[in-house]
Amino acid sequence: MPHRCGLVHVRGPLPVAKITATEVSEHQKMCEERLAPLLSPSENLSEEEAARLGKKDPEQEVEKFLSANTQELSKDKWLCPLSGKKFKAPEFVRKHILNKHAEKVAAVRQEVEFFNNFLLDAKRPSLPENKPLPPPAQAAPPGLPGFPGQSPQQQSLLGYPPGIRPPMPGFPGWLSINWSTRRQLLLWRFSVI
Repeated sequence: MPHRCGLVHVRGPLPVAKITATEVSEHQKMCEERLAPLLSPSENLSEEEAARLGKKDPEQEVEKFLSANTQELSKDKWLCPLSGKKFKAPEFVRKHILNKHAEKVAAVRQEVEFFNNFLLDAKRPSLPENKPLPPPAQAAPPGLPGFPGQSPQQQSLLGYPPGIRPPMPGFPGWLSINWSTRRQLLLWRFSVI
């Protein structure tokens, strides 16, 4: 086949004898295993189990939303914090929220529906089960703090003596070290290498 860049590419003949029947059957089996969870009917939990796990009632959640967004300012003054509008009674705030902020009420209902659908799904994603911790590893030899299996040079911050952590060169901290300490570090570093 001609190509824009002038290259010519021709596909070779299909390998007929290279694919065996066992490979084909393994591939079909693998595809069926992957598709089986998607094609099987969904399993839902019972109502008692869902109630035990914390299934929410949409109307109760809407009432909680309405009461959370109704604030009493004084004896006969009520506020809708969503719009900042003031009313004479909480019934008017409730009516206002249901009429003027219907999208937020619908969002609360939708959130409850999503939560309940997630809760009722028997195959919902969940955290992995806790596995018992492995037995503790052998303690490091005395005088060598850090992780077991490290050489003394790894334990002493890439070759610096234990207990000394010099700042990175080129940063203000490197220049703030007094000259004698800097000289000792450099001499020690080059004597080790």
